[in-house]
Amino acid sequence: MSRPRTIGLLTDFGLSDPYVGQMKAVLNKKAPACPVLDISHGVQPFNVPQAGFFLAASYCHFPKDAVILSVVDPGVGSDRKIVGLQLDERLLIAPDNGLLSLALETSWAKEIHAFDLSQAMVAPKKISHTFHGRDVFSPLTAWLALGGDPKGLGGEIDPSTLVSCAWSRPDVVQGRAIAHVLHTDRFGNCVLNLEAGSLGTPVELNMTSPSIGPLAYVTTYADMPKGAPGLLEGSQGFLEIAVNQRSAAKEFGLSIGDKVTLTWEK
Repeated sequence: MSRPRTIGLLTDFGLSDPYVGQMKAVLNKKAPACPVLDISHGVQPFNVPQAGFFLAASYCHFPKDAVILSVVDPGVGSDRKIVGLQLDERLLIAPDNGLLSLALETSWAKEIHAFDLSQAMVAPKKISHTFHGRDVFSPLTAWLALGGDPKGLGGEIDPSTLVSCAWSRPDVVQGRAIAHVLHTDRFGNCVLNLEAGSLGTPVELNMTSPSIGPLAYVTTYADMPKGAPGLLEGSQGFLEIAVNQRSAAKEFGLSIGDKVTLTWEK
């Protein structure tokens, strides 16, 4: 048996219900030697793009052989697949609903593999139709974290066959980018699906949709005058629209999933 691997956990279950506790109880019962680290349980209900961002921004901070389970699963009980995405040695487990698409698009892994885990035989005999996170995903993740081979389940599949979503791929051409808002944090900063550095160092930067006008391209929030808008490379590895000491989301009426268009000169 391989040494126990760290388990990461990401859900939209919140903490007011017993769901997260039950998942952790199963993980602890099945794999007591594996530490379980929370990424977040505050994903907005059913918000796959936000979960995809949380996962893409976080998995690289885990030990290199971690198994990371993400359960934001509006299609629970349907015929959607359960899949694994192996980026080098880290293994990301999720429903095949696009949640893994941003991690795949932005990955710098040297080796990428994908697996169909839908036929996992490590679940209990009695499975809830509405809580696969506890009854299917958690036993499967524990088994994998203890050295289970994902190839021995549904077999390896082409990573390009995983469900991919438009919000994971910005449309960038010379001097123009159409991007999606993936997340608005508690400060109102709007995280885009544009990787840090993907625009170079733009000058005369404008947000044309929604029609906001000029944005300063800055290094820190403090580089913008108080109340002024800008674009900067955030700590999570993606570009953010921000307003110094105010909420860009409120100022511009932006929400998760909205499209924005940026134009610039070089």
